[in-house]
Amino acid sequence: MQTLSSRWWLAGALVMAAACGPEAVDEQQACLTLTEPEGSSLATSLPARVSLLFGVDTCGGKPVAGLPASAFVLTEDGRRVSDFESQQVVRAQGQQSAMFSVVLLDMSGSLLKSGQFPELKSAAGRYLTAVLGAGAGQQVAVYTFDGRAEPQRVVPFTSDLNQALRGLDTLDVRECSAAADCAGFADRRSCAGWRCIDDSTNLYGAFVSALQQLDAKVAQADVRWKDAALVVFTDGTDQAGRASVHDAFAALSKSTAHLFSVGLGAEVDEAVLRALGRSGYFPASRAEELGQAFTAVADKVTSLANRFYVLDYCSPKRAGTHTLKVTVTATLPDGRVATGGLSKDFDATGFGSGCAIGP
Repeated sequence: MQTLSSRWWLAGALVMAAACGPEAVDEQQACLTLTEPEGSSLATSLPARVSLLFGVDTCGGKPVAGLPASAFVLTEDGRRVSDFESQQVVRAQGQQSAMFSVVLLDMSGSLLKSGQFPELKSAAGRYLTAVLGAGAGQQVAVYTFDGRAEPQRVVPFTSDLNQALRGLDTLDVRECSAAADCAGFADRRSCAGWRCIDDSTNLYGAFVSALQQLDAKVAQADVRWKDAALVVFTDGTDQAGRASVHDAFAALSKSTAHLFSVGLGAEVDEAVLRALGRSGYFPASRAEELGQAFTAVADKVTSLANRFYVLDYCSPKRAGTHTLKVTVTATLPDGRVATGGLSKDFDATGFGSGCAIGP
């Protein structure tokens, strides 16, 4: 049971998470924000090619994916660049961006003994299929947790759907049939189903560890644009006490990753899961609803990845410094039309004829 002071602390953490989360900006303001990756987002190459990498979000932080080329207007020094003369091409994602996501699955005794594992595995498979099937730039890892100190890696970061699904299938391997079979596993206390486990729930400790590993992976990635998402599933509350809710929120506050949570059943603490899932909380009252919840999260993560765009065009300029402006106009899901722009200077010294943009 939470003490009065911890409840007050959690209430404060919920306010902080809401203030810092992606939905913090008033969506009544129908506008778009074009953001750049760290370092230079603009590059030029001879004879006259200009490339610009950027992401598109609403002013409320919601990703805007799947925009057609007609949504983008280019101007140089305030004058529109002809589509026909410049060979403009706008590509979603591209090899210059990467989206990393970790799926963290609760495999504690309550989940395995309930008989709901098949639905959870199927739902996780749907997530992997949707995300890794969405195109280049996606990498996913899968971890499980129970009462042990560290989450267990089931699938390392991969962009290969078949490899990811094979890793998920290893959860079907039955390592024991009775609690006595666990005697040879010093770190596993009981047999709750497919694997000998510690059937407690180290939710906070697993959350902190998975988020640290995700952030480390992103930091190591050698791409111009990188982003990350953690998807945590549980059917209960933290019981192990290896880490505190304070530790979980401290890790959350230090990370820029998008955080989603899925809670199954009535025993979850929805206030905690809503705060940990600052980018989205998806409840499921029955195991049969898990597939829908994980598919909804996959749609969110895919949209985050597909909000990256690479613009390539052949500039008609042949000398001097000029200002490129990209203006984007999009119709939001509620029917409002939003617009936003991004301006960058480039040097056209040495530009000449012969530029061609490939397919």
